Amino acid sequence: MTLKKMLATTTKEAVITELLLSYPECLADKYAFEQVLNFIETTPEVPFTDFIITISLIDPAEDEDFEEDIDEEAYLSIAGYSEKEDIHFALGFSRWEEWANATMVLEENLDIKLEELIAMCLYEMTFYGFDQDEIAAELTQLEQGIMMH
Repeated sequence: MTLKKMLATTTKEAVITELLLSYPECLADKYAFEQVLNFIETTPEVPFTDFIITISLIDPAEDEDFEEDIDEEAYLSIAGYSEKEDIHFALGFSRWEEWANATMVLEENLDIKLEELIAMCLYEMTFYGFDQDEIAAELTQLEQGIMMH
């Protein structure tokens, strides 16, 4: 299922409520988050196969190198995966049209409410801001900086 289809099965208000429960610091940007939800809702549904979005639970305690005295909790990982390149990657710089139309694959037995999942995706989508042109410009600057070194 895609983020766009998931959003169609709930309300934007329920997603915003869940977002603010998980990330109370986002209250000041509530309107901007609502605008991004509107964008997802109105983005045309198109086939998208460049990558999928994987959702999985990462539990550091299950890692063989885990150190008992380190207090690190399990967390949800939201990442892109390109089968063609066989690589996982961060999605913060991905276009919102891609987020809306990429297939989401949830780890088996993952127990998460739909609204919580959408809220977490919304948070990740906007990690670098609420203006896609500015986000793209920041990515370009990062890439240019990497190329220079």
